[in-house]
Amino acid sequence: LYACGTGNVELVQTLLEAGANPNVRETFYNFSAFGNAGSNMEIKALLVKYGLDGPDAFLIEACLGKKPKLAKAAIASGKIPPKKLALAKHLATTKDAVEIVKLFDGMELPEIRIAEVDSAALKKYAGNFEGGKVKAEVVAEEERLVIKFSTGFRLKVKPVTESEFVSRRQLASFDLSEGTVDSLRVKLAGKTRVLNRVIEPEIDGGEMAAAANEEPEPGAAETETAKAAQTDFGPSNPASLAMDLEISSINWPGFRGNGSRGVAQGQSPPLKWSVEEKENVRWKIPLPGLSNSCPTVWGDRLFITTAVSSADSGEFKIGLYGDVASVQDKSVYNFDVYCINKNTGETIWQKTAHQSTPAVKRHAKSSHANPTIATDGQHVVAFFGSEGLFCYTTDGHFVWKQDFGLLDSGWFHDATFQWGFGASPIIFDGKVIVQCDIQQNSFIAALDLKTGKQIWRTERNEIPTWSSPIVHKFGKLPMLITQGTRAARGYDARNGVLLWTLPKQSEIAVPTPFVAHDLIYIASGYRPIRPVYAIQPSARGVISLEEGKTTNEHIAWSLPNGGPYMPSPIVYGDYIYICSNAGILTCYDAKDGTSVYTKRLRAKGGGLSFTGSPVAGDGHIYFPAEDGRVLVVKAGPNFEIVETNQLNDNLLSTPAISEGTMFFRTQKSLIAVGQPDST
Repeated sequence: LYACGTGNVELVQTLLEAGANPNVRETFYNFSAFGNAGSNMEIKALLVKYGLDGPDAFLIEACLGKKPKLAKAAIASGKIPPKKLALAKHLATTKDAVEIVKLFDGMELPEIRIAEVDSAALKKYAGNFEGGKVKAEVVAEEERLVIKFSTGFRLKVKPVTESEFVSRRQLASFDLSEGTVDSLRVKLAGKTRVLNRVIEPEIDGGEMAAAANEEPEPGAAETETAKAAQTDFGPSNPASLAMDLEISSINWPGFRGNGSRGVAQGQSPPLKWSVEEKENVRWKIPLPGLSNSCPTVWGDRLFITTAVSSADSGEFKIGLYGDVASVQDKSVYNFDVYCINKNTGETIWQKTAHQSTPAVKRHAKSSHANPTIATDGQHVVAFFGSEGLFCYTTDGHFVWKQDFGLLDSGWFHDATFQWGFGASPIIFDGKVIVQCDIQQNSFIAALDLKTGKQIWRTERNEIPTWSSPIVHKFGKLPMLITQGTRAARGYDARNGVLLWTLPKQSEIAVPTPFVAHDLIYIASGYRPIRPVYAIQPSARGVISLEEGKTTNEHIAWSLPNGGPYMPSPIVYGDYIYICSNAGILTCYDAKDGTSVYTKRLRAKGGGLSFTGSPVAGDGHIYFPAEDGRVLVVKAGPNFEIVETNQLNDNLLSTPAISEGTMFFRTQKSLIAVGQPDST
């Protein structure tokens, strides 16, 4: 695996000759040697030559992508049936892959019937398919099929023969029996999956007639009409609206506001603004250094942290990429805390909490000031990871500092890759609670808010994560809820006693948990493990699901795939919205997990990537993209992008909302957008 990943052809050949199995996969990520080889055709050809499973699929990939070395190795395996060879030759010919076509010279191959499939004929392939944990919906369009997988992946294919359909790089095959489609074969994550067609139960004429003759209950039509009208706005019933209003406030006391919900209902945040034309921009001020911490608001004061280099702080490297390297920087930094007048943008006070060379390096999308400040209106708690936890009054007077030593969050596979600390502190019942999941000796602890002295500390068998904790009171029990890789966990916030665990979350756990509809929502999305859970607050002990199950007495519903990598999900009204790094937005019913829609967040001017989390208010959800565009999406079951606004700067943090104004920490600035009469 490592030799393939580093492109060392000679070493790969040596290992294969010595008996290395080209089909073995890495056990955590499910990485394959073939996948690790990337675009190195020499290595891929060697893997096929030495017995890689599925050479026919690799031959199709080679023909579609014009890769003669891979095609030659696949043909040389001798394991490809004549019909597949004939299909491959046809594909190579249509792609004008001359070198590959020559490989078939001298072969006696059967004739294949090239498909002439019109839009009407395509309809027979449409329907639902299932295979193990994977589900797919096949939709017939005018000249192609769109295969929508439960993982969020989509494949658009066109017919070659009656049973074979191809995309740019992939083959999808249908098994037919007397012209009826029985199953779908497709390669996903390096494995060929067989998904059987789901046969819908038929309704006989008597049942249909009875259904048609049923009369609605009195008032049902009016109720449905009213519900539809409310759904178009956002929260679709009084209970959901009341739930959102309960956590909405002019104060935004920590990461994503009250309960980390990200909701500010009834405050009329703006739908449209322009930084260039100063439309609905109340103020914009420069903020030195780099920071991914989010604005925190209490009353008329906004609090933010930043880390300012004595040299050049550099900038964020945005976009969709997989670079694990750390940024090399040995300069001295000021770790600063700012208090800003939220109405004017004027600095009320600024403190340098610490000055030093950072104890750990950062990732290109990270900073040395990632955690968001927590405040209760009297205290301001700023966390800079290894540089310490600092408490001030809201007037800027120093209260205490707590040093936890080295807090090294990075890639657990290789600790030389350091990425920066990320978990934000929270304040609850006179305590500051910090979650520190690091390379060694992970823990969660509660400190006295007035003195900084430790009240309790619970060790965690965890590897590095970047998720923040929350506390929610269920009756008299204040439950502390955390996400992690080895397990999501619930504790008694009064003493740190463990209440429940849900094992096997994804590595690099980032999304923060929250509570809505009296359910605990947990999600994580670093491949290949990408679950979403809605957990009952009565859960106790180990609450894991049995193989193939999505619910039990402790888990109201779950999705085996679909969890987000970076942005935290948001529940607003009746629905939960989950945005991937690439902007694939999925909407589900928040109470039972029923799928509502899957759409891509698009905007003119190129592709979008997302790190910051969405926030919501007054019927709309705001999705901050890394390049500074903020997409405003209408809440409810019908997807609609209402506006696309541009902040003209990189944006990797989550905005705050207070009294109708939205506050954004971009790479270089702090920006307040809102109606001119907002106060």
